[in-house]
Amino acid sequence: MWCEFLFLWSAASYGVTADPLKGEVAKFRWKPWIWLLILRAVLAGVLSYAMARSITFSSFLLVICFAQPLLRYRLPVRWLAEFECLSMSAVLDAGLMLIRHFHLASRWAPVALTLAQTAALCIVGSTLVLVVRGGTFVVRGVLKKAGTLPSRTQGVSAAAVTAGSSQADVDVEELNRGRLIGNLERIVLTMVVAAGSYAALAFLVAAKGLVRSEEFEKSRDFTEYFLIGSLSSVLVALCAGLALRYALLALWPDLLVLQMQQ
Repeated sequence: MWCEFLFLWSAASYGVTADPLKGEVAKFRWKPWIWLLILRAVLAGVLSYAMARSITFSSFLLVICFAQPLLRYRLPVRWLAEFECLSMSAVLDAGLMLIRHFHLASRWAPVALTLAQTAALCIVGSTLVLVVRGGTFVVRGVLKKAGTLPSRTQGVSAAAVTAGSSQADVDVEELNRGRLIGNLERIVLTMVVAAGSYAALAFLVAAKGLVRSEEFEKSRDFTEYFLIGSLSSVLVALCAGLALRYALLALWPDLLVLQMQQ
């Protein structure tokens, strides 16, 4: 039941659409996003009620899916990483406490899969969603706190840009490109760590640095942006991959039969 709740919450909160961040909403379309936020929160509440037949549980999920993006927007971006880690832990712990307190059980029982296999698939799906969208929020918060967002202006430091003095100088194209690369990177690294191939983890990280090594000599600001963003992204993928690996070993070890040989 808890694994199905994890998948439903992660899909509703992170898998539908990108949520706005404070100070980065110059051309954001607010009205469609508000309606979509309401729709996804209500849908999560309805599905959770169909799954557990508990008004308390479905109300909890509805409130969380609606309030979390709004709280994230109100928060300064430099605290985004801490907010994401704490909110994820709080939601998971609160969901587990509710399930145990009310002795809830899922009414969704696939015929072709056992309960352990269903739980394993839910954990795999939710982990991949969280490392992509949730990982992006964590990395963005770390970059903002360190003052290392990429800048178009060579004469203005990244710290001054992220402080707000030259917001127009932020290289949005490079930032979006790095976000896409980071999303793909976290997916691959999470799968690699879950498979237990730590040598491949080191190879992928080294290869990424080698590809962009020429740009390190041109700009120290870019070097700091690259290193801090990459290390933050790898740390997220490493934690998610280890958690996914231990969960699969406990629930469905046959999924790891294709583990890479070291």
